Amino acid sequence: MAEDVIESNESEGLFNDFIENQLEDLVEHIVNEGDLDRLGDAGSDIVIEMDDIVPPTFVYDDEGAGAGGRGTGPGREKERLRFSLPYERFMELVARKLGLPNLTKTGQGRIKELSYTFRTFGPVGVILDKRRTFRRALRSSIGLGVYDPAAGKFEVQFRRRDRRYRVPQRVERPRFKAVVFYMGDISYSTWGERLEMEKRLVGFIHHWLDFNYGAGNVDHRFFVHDVEAYEVDPDAFYRVGTAGGTRAAPVFELVGQVAVNEYDVGSTNFYAFYFGDGELFEDDASNIVAVLEETLKPLFNRVGLVEVKPSRFSYLNREVEKAFPADPVIRLAQIKDKKQTVATIQTLFGEAPRA
Repeated sequence: MAEDVIESNESEGLFNDFIENQLEDLVEHIVNEGDLDRLGDAGSDIVIEMDDIVPPTFVYDDEGAGAGGRGTGPGREKERLRFSLPYERFMELVARKLGLPNLTKTGQGRIKELSYTFRTFGPVGVILDKRRTFRRALRSSIGLGVYDPAAGKFEVQFRRRDRRYRVPQRVERPRFKAVVFYMGDISYSTWGERLEMEKRLVGFIHHWLDFNYGAGNVDHRFFVHDVEAYEVDPDAFYRVGTAGGTRAAPVFELVGQVAVNEYDVGSTNFYAFYFGDGELFEDDASNIVAVLEETLKPLFNRVGLVEVKPSRFSYLNREVEKAFPADPVIRLAQIKDKKQTVATIQTLFGEAPRA
């Protein structure tokens, strides 16, 4: 009879229900608190920490006989365990929790990308799926009464019928090109809480589009404006500032020109997101509506206008909503504190609103 003990490097963050609970708690925290800083760099694993656990002992025996025991392994002497969760898996959990649909990827000149995924599972195969096998074995062991932590029993019996194997499936999918334009109003104060809220939103948008299209297929470009508009590097997007006046229409016009002149509009997916306090002159808002109607709306997958900590003088979204009520492409949002981050993301990327 073979006896095996759970090792932390076998789990890869998804090995058992203890880890699953930690993932659920982490995603729940992100949803409720708007704590998007945990995402880290796009494509990098997410490190999960958890308190120590008492690992069960695996007993391989169809008849269920043999010695159990608690064994040794991770979780002893109040240690903390660290598990790496693949970035793709983490983003899938976040997207599911937020109810975000997969983005529509359109365009011509698609490049086919061949891959193999494990979408099906069976009782025979070559690659054992440890997570599914463990969960089936755990349920069986609970039913047999050999795994009962309350009674000091930690035996998990693996039967042949509990084993589940990954079955590879050939998948051909298109690879798409996308570009996202971030637009910021630097004529108002973007320090403190205002700046942090903008960073959180931009960070999530960056992750979400990279996750959907593939990081190598997305261009991220940053534009700012006061009375004029110009392109800046990502760091400068948060640093530049001015005490001058403001006209927002030029930045929308500039983004439209860049999209048409620098990209193939037939094969590129365009996204644009504007951040400001919404305090504009009436003619400026009218000019923005015209640019949206004539240039951006016909070409772009999504245009989001976010008023950050707006005042009673904020005017932009109110005027745009009159022209584009419940529009599937043009999304309008306001964010006044960190806890509205999730609701803002759902407004920008959720299902199309109903008129």
